[in-house]
Amino acid sequence: MRIRDVMSTNVVAVDEKTSIHDARKIMEAHKIRRLPVMKKDKLVGYLTERMLLEASPSPATALSIHELHYLLAKMTVKEIMVKKPFTISPDMPPEEAMQLGQEMGYGGFPVVENGKLVGVVTESDIVRLMARVLGVTKKGKRITIKTSTTFGNMQKIMSILDANKTVLLSLMSLKEPNEEEWLIVLRLDTDNAGPIANELTASGFNVTYVG
Repeated sequence: MRIRDVMSTNVVAVDEKTSIHDARKIMEAHKIRRLPVMKKDKLVGYLTERMLLEASPSPATALSIHELHYLLAKMTVKEIMVKKPFTISPDMPPEEAMQLGQEMGYGGFPVVENGKLVGVVTESDIVRLMARVLGVTKKGKRITIKTSTTFGNMQKIMSILDANKTVLLSLMSLKEPNEEEWLIVLRLDTDNAGPIANELTASGFNVTYVG
């Protein structure tokens, strides 16, 4: 899977000369919180809902309503946008984009290919993909196993699943923090994981969760 598989290609963008007032209306109309900013066909900036809120005058201001509307109508997105925004490739793996977002504090990225804006991807897009990959969008049961090694375990696990005619919806392995042990999380297409958990235990696996 790549970013191109989850990004939105029907991109709503604005020109750099768009007023802050109009940009806010566009966000509200399309129910979005981010806008790529263009100059002709070139991506020159990125605008978020937070930037619009921070640029708006405080309710405690001495300006009249008429003056506020006039001010917002005159200010353009070019004045508050992030210039030369960080972009990602449509071929980037989603997990790398998610890690980048966490490290940089970004909730989304413009996606650029060959110098052209081809899409936008948000944290929500990637989370929905991960939910599908992990099988959480389908009903089933979960078994968690703690083990000192993952080597050789998969063949044993799959043999037990095959014997019980149970489909593996997803598998995730992660190392316990500050420990040498691993957690193997199985999501199974079954309404009753108890018999499988018992067989895993009988085969020497340390089953820590069934549900």
